[in-house]
Amino acid sequence: MKFIRYKIDKTEYRGILDGDKIKRINGTIFHDYSLTTDIIPLSEVTILPPVLPSKIIGFRKNYNGSRHEISPQVFFKPPTTIIGANDNIILPNGVEDVRIEGEMAVIIGKKCKNIPESQVLNHILGYTIANDITAPQGSADLNVTIGKGYDTFTPLGPYINTEIDISNLEITTYKNHDVCQHGFTSSMIYDVLFQVSFLSHVMTLNPGDVILTGTPSSAVPVIDNDVITIKIENLGILENKCIRESNG
Repeated sequence: MKFIRYKIDKTEYRGILDGDKIKRINGTIFHDYSLTTDIIPLSEVTILPPVLPSKIIGFRKNYNGSRHEISPQVFFKPPTTIIGANDNIILPNGVEDVRIEGEMAVIIGKKCKNIPESQVLNHILGYTIANDITAPQGSADLNVTIGKGYDTFTPLGPYINTEIDISNLEITTYKNHDVCQHGFTSSMIYDVLFQVSFLSHVMTLNPGDVILTGTPSSAVPVIDNDVITIKIENLGILENKCIRESNG
């Protein structure tokens, strides 16, 4: 099932994406919901970020290595960084070095605390695409939250797929239609089961919380007018344009 959040005029809705049409639902995607009879073409709506989380937690340097070499490295991003598909990434004035990272994101479906890996799948709603954007701030280890915390620095979407095998998904990121990142989720050092269980032993994870699972290759610098497209099989396409912040 593919849950999507969207807007028509100024009214927000949730629905189930079926091909190029959306079936509107009533209720919450985290508990009980019901289908309505309203069906609308995807082309007639504005796609919104699929969730508005209480927190965004990311894993750094999580590809192409071993657990013997790298311990889990975690960071936070504020919810104000989230934008949807087709929204603009705003490059802050005075910040020249901005880099993008295409990755798969986990959407928590049930409140969880201190859960073992064997129970993780029962607490996941589904998966979507994320662009973890960073403006490096000197020592990356000390200032990672500042560099990742600018508004618009977490494009997310376009929908949440609840029925997908994530063991070996292909992730491809394009800058202006040229491939700039490529890899497979099978190359993660710490897989999703570990990530959710590990975090749940530190903090309570709430429905809608987002976990950024890491990028498969080096971050890519971007400038004004660059178009970033991230494709993950069975999760769709997330595309955003970079725009320099207006002086006004």
